Amino acid sequence: MNRSSSSGIRLDENVWLTMGAVCLIALLVLAFRYSTQRTCVPITIKTTGLSFTKGYPLSFHAETTGGSTFEWNFGDGATAAEYTPSTQHAYAAPGRYTVTVTVDGQCTELQNIIIKEAPVVVNNSLQPVIILDDTVYVNEPMTAEDISPNSTSWEWRFEEGGSIEGTTRKASHVYTTAGTRRVFLRVNDRPDLQMSRWVMVVDRNEQKNAARRKNEVARHTVTVIQLPAKPSTEPLVNQPQPVKPEEKPKAPDLTDDQMASLLRQVNEGSKTVEDFSPYLCTNLSTPVFYNGDKMTFSKMCDQLKSIKKGKIKKISVGLTRNEQNCIITMNVSVERKRFLGL
Repeated sequence: MNRSSSSGIRLDENVWLTMGAVCLIALLVLAFRYSTQRTCVPITIKTTGLSFTKGYPLSFHAETTGGSTFEWNFGDGATAAEYTPSTQHAYAAPGRYTVTVTVDGQCTELQNIIIKEAPVVVNNSLQPVIILDDTVYVNEPMTAEDISPNSTSWEWRFEEGGSIEGTTRKASHVYTTAGTRRVFLRVNDRPDLQMSRWVMVVDRNEQKNAARRKNEVARHTVTVIQLPAKPSTEPLVNQPQPVKPEEKPKAPDLTDDQMASLLRQVNEGSKTVEDFSPYLCTNLSTPVFYNGDKMTFSKMCDQLKSIKKGKIKKISVGLTRNEQNCIITMNVSVERKRFLGL
């Protein structure tokens, strides 16, 4: 008798066990993902700053609910990882950038910003600063120059009460007679922006002739010395020697730029007005034109100390000295830092 056989496919018991294990692992993975999955809440990026221009720092804040980590990408290659929703960044070049923040590694928000070129701030209220030689020569051209950074027009006068002889930043003049002269400069067509410098005009030929005459007189002068038969006075070795007149000491050298650096230290508190006594020959009341206002040197130092530290952008100085190298007048211009709005 023939036995009947099953027409179905008989699977091995190990196959069933493997399929069951795979299904169990898949269910565990789905359960884990479901338990850790987070629904993203709205995110808003707030950007603030004094100026949306290159070099100025901007503040970024991600307004959202919750969140423990915040990954920022500023669109210029710079990134930041924060544990608070706020950060700062400054762009080095103008352009259009896309700022991205990712919260907890899952939720992302974008914002486009435009960074502009920083504007050039021109201050037309700075006093001029004249650069010229203290001594010039008759019938030889001299050159004077204004080094104030923001002057746009110039009026040079090389004789007091004279006509305008130059209208550019540099001007030349020839003096025909010797003596002391005063150079005047007015800038930006404003009477309050005027400065002057003294200059000594020397005649080279007269100097040479005077030296030649002196040599001729010395060469033709015969000095006759008559000695008495018997000295009537004690020998010179026993007599008190005449006291030479004491020469007045000269003030130490100080350039305009060095004076500007020292004045900046007055603002910072590391220098006092007494530190300038050697350069002023102890005259701390030396007249100063400070941003166009006339005052004493001591008062100007008080003005500098009243300016908040770090607020001075630039100090320009022009000095006038006497034959002892003492500073007798000073022209000081102070430009403060300014923060521009959007």
